[in-house]
Amino acid sequence: MRKTQTKYHINDADQLVEANEYLLDVREPFEYERGHIAEADNVSVNEIEERLEELPKDRKIHVYCQRGKRGANAVEILKRNGFDAVNLEEGYSAYTGKYDSADEAASEIATDASTANVEIDPNRVKVEASGLQCPGPLLKVNEVMGELEPGQQMEITVTDFGFCTDVEAWARKTGNSILKNEKSEDKVVVVMQKNAPQAKAAGEGHQMVETKDGATMVVFSGDMDKALASFIIATGAKSMGKDVTMFFTFWGLNVIKDPNAPKKNKSGLDKAFSMMMPKSASKLPISNMNMFGLGSKMIQYVMKKKKVDTLTEMIEKADKLGVKMVACTMSMDIMAIDEDELLPNVNFGGVGTYLGDAENGNLNLFI
Repeated sequence: MRKTQTKYHINDADQLVEANEYLLDVREPFEYERGHIAEADNVSVNEIEERLEELPKDRKIHVYCQRGKRGANAVEILKRNGFDAVNLEEGYSAYTGKYDSADEAASEIATDASTANVEIDPNRVKVEASGLQCPGPLLKVNEVMGELEPGQQMEITVTDFGFCTDVEAWARKTGNSILKNEKSEDKVVVVMQKNAPQAKAAGEGHQMVETKDGATMVVFSGDMDKALASFIIATGAKSMGKDVTMFFTFWGLNVIKDPNAPKKNKSGLDKAFSMMMPKSASKLPISNMNMFGLGSKMIQYVMKKKKVDTLTEMIEKADKLGVKMVACTMSMDIMAIDEDELLPNVNFGGVGTYLGDAENGNLNLFI
């Protein structure tokens, strides 16, 4: 039974807002933008340790996420760093009454039931992914599980605490099983079993459901941090089985420039545009504190130190995974960018191409 004096529920949120208490949404920014509790600040659980200075140490922090698990992880991190924090149980889904998937809870129960009597194989494949940051561990899981036969198991060890929730969502989406998902002081150990694909019989059920399982995003920004965020989301979505299309337009075209492209003899405004714009993804500025390029170099140094993939590496991974990258031909004309100045794996199209793919998507973003 829940102890109300020590635990909080998401239903307490409105009273907390009225009492001017501090609420912290630890979901990803794109989730926060789609809807959040009034007055709540947003710091993703994946960034919380790097942004502790932004949080008040003199106030109780009431944390929530979508379903409760990421919130619990965030509270552990905050308490370890001297903050007074509590998790609002069940999360934003319970607050709105709208769950990410109508059968998400049922699939969790089914997964638990199907794996209750499954023993962990002592000869399971073991993968060490400590130090890898999101979405690195998830991409590693997707790669290794793709090579296993149904019934085989793998164990992965990571240091990214957000992986606890990520891998649960991945398993539900791909139809595989989580046999173990445990956190120690500084690591997460997950054991998974690959399941055979489940095909539904024709005519099963009583409702016709239109399935839209794609993800599309317009990449308008030419900032390194925003471009990196778009590729993190794209590779994560692709690893979970979605068909992903990234539509690059205006300044976003600089993200997919080929650093080995031949030099062009341009004149007039075309030459001026080319001179002012970055030559490739590695030369992009950051959206804040760029300081004439120094900020960009600093963030790249920090990323390397923390073993976060560079933007160039993320682009290569997205291409290998099969993420579809489309350059807007209208924007190319305006920005004086020729086809052979872009990466060889890039497709070309207009707004119709994007909208056609967006019709089949249940996740559409503008970055």
